[in-house]
Amino acid sequence: MRRAVSYILVAFGVLMFISGCTSVSSRLQPVLAPAQNMGDSVICCKDKCKIEWQRAQVWVAKHSKWKIQTATDVLIQTYNPAGYDPSYGFTITKEPIPTRAKCSIIEMELYCGNPLGCDPRPSDVKKAFYYYITTGVDLLKGQNYLDAIQ
Repeated sequence: MRRAVSYILVAFGVLMFISGCTSVSSRLQPVLAPAQNMGDSVICCKDKCKIEWQRAQVWVAKHSKWKIQTATDVLIQTYNPAGYDPSYGFTITKEPIPTRAKCSIIEMELYCGNPLGCDPRPSDVKKAFYYYITTGVDLLKGQNYLDAIQ
């Protein structure tokens, strides 16, 4: 009888684990739908670059678990996750484009603290970021993905 109860408890535990494995990325897909066509960077020119760079810093401050370590006119960098933390650290760069006067390219790099990976997917985080800096619309507002994975 004890053995049967043990098997039932193990089976119940496995089922609970599997049911909890719904990824944050899959739950965010409807929220991120407007950003699905965002690329791997944003090109901005003239005065629009100043606004988009300010939005970049605001987005990182709102959505990173880690404090901003460096914020200049060309770099925004958070501290990186330590240990097995399943959250992201961010490095955002704004680099002038030599062939286009007064234009820059803004790019994001993500650093995951967990060797098994972080959720949501890096591509989803980047799309939400690029969408915000170009439109000012925060698709993750009220969707704090960091809370969902902790």
